[in-house]
Amino acid sequence: MMLQDRVARRHVRTVSVGFFLLAFSGMSLGQQAEWTVADVAVPTRFQDSFAGHFKRGRALIAADFDLDGRIDVYLGNPGDESFVMRNVAGPGGAPKFEVAQVLVTGRLAWGGAAADYDNDGDYDLFIATGANEGVGLDYLFRNMWMESGQTQLRFMDVTDQAGVRGPVPDGATQPIRVASANAVWGDYNRDGDVDLFVSVNVMVNSPEPLKGRNILWDNNGDGTFTDVTDAVGLGLTNLKTRVSTFVDVDNDGDLDLFENNRSGPNVLWRNRLVETDEAVFEDATEAFSNLPVEDLRYPSAAFASAAADFNNDGWQDIIVFMRDPFDGAIPGPEAGSPYPRGHALFLNQAGTGFINVADEAGLNNPFEAINGVMGCQVGDVTGDGIPDVYIGNGAPMSEPLDPNGGQFDQLFLSDGMMGPIPSYINRTDLIDFPAPQARGVPPEAYPPYPYRTHGTAFVDIDGDGLLEIAVANGGPSSSPDDVREPNRLFKFSGVNPGWLKVRPVGNGTTVSRDAIGTRFAVTVSQGGGQPWMVYNTLFAGSAFPAQNGFDVFFGLRNADTIHSLEITWPDGTVQTVTEGLALNSSMVVSLDP
Repeated sequence: MMLQDRVARRHVRTVSVGFFLLAFSGMSLGQQAEWTVADVAVPTRFQDSFAGHFKRGRALIAADFDLDGRIDVYLGNPGDESFVMRNVAGPGGAPKFEVAQVLVTGRLAWGGAAADYDNDGDYDLFIATGANEGVGLDYLFRNMWMESGQTQLRFMDVTDQAGVRGPVPDGATQPIRVASANAVWGDYNRDGDVDLFVSVNVMVNSPEPLKGRNILWDNNGDGTFTDVTDAVGLGLTNLKTRVSTFVDVDNDGDLDLFENNRSGPNVLWRNRLVETDEAVFEDATEAFSNLPVEDLRYPSAAFASAAADFNNDGWQDIIVFMRDPFDGAIPGPEAGSPYPRGHALFLNQAGTGFINVADEAGLNNPFEAINGVMGCQVGDVTGDGIPDVYIGNGAPMSEPLDPNGGQFDQLFLSDGMMGPIPSYINRTDLIDFPAPQARGVPPEAYPPYPYRTHGTAFVDIDGDGLLEIAVANGGPSSSPDDVREPNRLFKFSGVNPGWLKVRPVGNGTTVSRDAIGTRFAVTVSQGGGQPWMVYNTLFAGSAFPAQNGFDVFFGLRNADTIHSLEITWPDGTVQTVTEGLALNSSMVVSLDP
């Protein structure tokens, strides 16, 4: 796309915003000022001083592990205890977290992702180890909730039986340690069993010949997995991959993959399953880049990525979070990049390519270069149908320019006006305050504010229909105890938008029971006026090692009627629901066997 086309697009957006303001009265910039935010991590016990200390936070995986309708979490903490916390009903039904099980201790537990890999109806958990801090062996924990008769939440280490401890070199029999940064689940070959992609970093002690090679574990459907990375074409890059994401860029029904890399180019892999009846990936980065003005290879210091439909047009977009390769330097153009230094928001042009509109959307206002992005997430916290963006910053350890190493996080909220390009307002002021201190925790246990933010999830912890922002904080395992930092749980109040939550359940044959990859379109209206649509997709893993759970959230601000819910299941089945749809309600939808 040429520069004049981008300018014309900005003009189109201005016209469209005017239309939507007329159609959806009440969507105005003034609404942003009505929000108030409180950190409720102390009363819910999410702040976490379990074992007598805060943790070195990394992964934050949200899932209803015990299927009671409340969101539980897994917290991965390198060098500390990594564990599942169960969300139980406290006084008056208020959420309260309690430790259910410690899964690993002292390991470099970085990434993670939940899925129902064995199709038994509950959510299991994969833990990636190493990443920036070294090499290690990964873990797969099977959730035994169903096997216990739904009476005991317990996870069993099945890594060796499943064969996902790590890659095995040719001619060897044992897996080797690699620097696994994160993982995402998705049924790439549409056989009804969810598969696992592991993003692998390059460390000086990473062993050859698999140094930096990512891993695609194919689920065999019998509790075991096979490394098919090279067979499907994904073994061609050996870069410092961080947090890749499955995304269907061409709406053909199979999962493509965006591989984001801390150094070197990012890669868009297009899955050719639908076109050729064979699940093989081809490098489609250039084909979807619209060179020379647009280039999906950049930013080349990508720290994480996520997929979402940012402009509600039915096509999945990609956001790429950049950590400046020259931390502390004055921001400037990145060598070879068509963009200024900063984060990228690539809008999908109906499957023909992408354009980066991050600056037009306001997501680099400002771009934080000093002690910049680590944790990050997208989700509709304001309930207007447009994903908001949380950017967690901070250096891993003490820096010359900042003895603390922490950095203020950033929060960008949609201005509520739907259009071809989303528009964001920097509302960092809402979340820029120290963690409250809990009774019984010594004041000296609280490190200086700001902190180092990692796994972040947008989840409805208290079940009121509005999303909270859960944040895991902390520094690296090699640092002193002063990098152990309190977790945060931000609750938004002041505006009460309409909403709908949907939890899909697959049939366990053509679609995995977790239904990862299911796509939704909700059609709503206000006062009998012109209907509009809100789109969302169930992802298993999003942005820096985190997961937003298996309840798909739709912010329906200003709507008073839901007309239909269209469901596109991963096997291609399309189902339209028109009965039993109500604002401010939760529902479970199932694909019949």
